[in-house]
Amino acid sequence: MNYEKTTNGIMYTEAIISSNGAGFILYPDEHHTSQMIKAAKAEIRFNRDVVSMRVANEDDRDDLYRTEIFRHPATRPLKWYEINADNKQLIRTERLKGTSADDYVNRYVLPFTVETKAHNLEQFGDKIFDI
Repeated sequence: MNYEKTTNGIMYTEAIISSNGAGFILYPDEHHTSQMIKAAKAEIRFNRDVVSMRVANEDDRDDLYRTEIFRHPATRPLKWYEINADNKQLIRTERLKGTSADDYVNRYVLPFTVETKAHNLEQFGDKIFDI
């Protein structure tokens, strides 16, 4: 997932949807007005092949936070099944509290890699090692 910004500073992501174009999710901050969001949408539509576009909801923002956790330099040597990032309630709570991905990794991932691996092994079995 790549992050870009419109000329008025609204972050967005894109994902190829079909040969007709991409889907875009805008992540406006609290200081972005509805007019700024409309301008950002127009800018993207003018410059890109848009199949779909929407403003991020809370689940999208949780997914973005989770992506930051998985992209953190300290998690790179870890396998997916060692990274504690599947607890949706914890992800949302920490994101809303303003916990940085760096702090999340240091508090909830690195100290619990063994436990997280054991939990995922119990939940999914040996097939986790095949992915």
